[in-house]
Amino acid sequence: MKKTRISHILNKLMADKGLHATELARLVNIPQPTIHRVLMGVCEHPHLSTLRPIADYFSVTVDQLKGLEPISLIDHISRVSLITWQDVLSWPSKSETNISHKVLMTDAKIGKNAYALQVKDTSMEPVFPKGAVLIVDPSRQPKDRSYVIAKLHEYSEPIFRQLLIDANNYYLKPLSPDLSQYKMTRLGINDEILGTVAQAKRDYEE
Repeated sequence: MKKTRISHILNKLMADKGLHATELARLVNIPQPTIHRVLMGVCEHPHLSTLRPIADYFSVTVDQLKGLEPISLIDHISRVSLITWQDVLSWPSKSETNISHKVLMTDAKIGKNAYALQVKDTSMEPVFPKGAVLIVDPSRQPKDRSYVIAKLHEYSEPIFRQLLIDANNYYLKPLSPDLSQYKMTRLGINDEILGTVAQAKRDYEE
């Protein structure tokens, strides 16, 4: 079913807060079936009595909820799939995009094939600790000192490194002081940069 402007905006607002229809219904004291109809676009012109509590909860106006006025927060929010490191090698093949991945939100300016990865080791600490989430954009042109996902022919999975450019030579460098004894890796003809990191996120323990 085609989404209405209201359903599109409400879905984004809820996704940003990690809310489900049942939770929102309880928070705004509106029946869950009503919320569901608005989200699915079944109800194209909800009553003001439905829209006002929802708008108040998200601290927006009714006109913003209707799409008549912009909401700066959601106009720059994109959804990306959290994929595995092995998935990167075939992303975004049709088979991969049909798989149900966990979806994350980002306000980074990214292309349509961007994805999220979770840092799996300590090679890029302390800047990128193990467990941090990277938002990676395959369409973003890497620059000197960009952070990139690369595939080296001698490794079965991609790696995460900082890119250093010297004239026509490209090098990959880990950040961890524990790996300072290792030399930078020069990219060869069979190596490939698969994407540039556009944003990094991490959770802090309480």
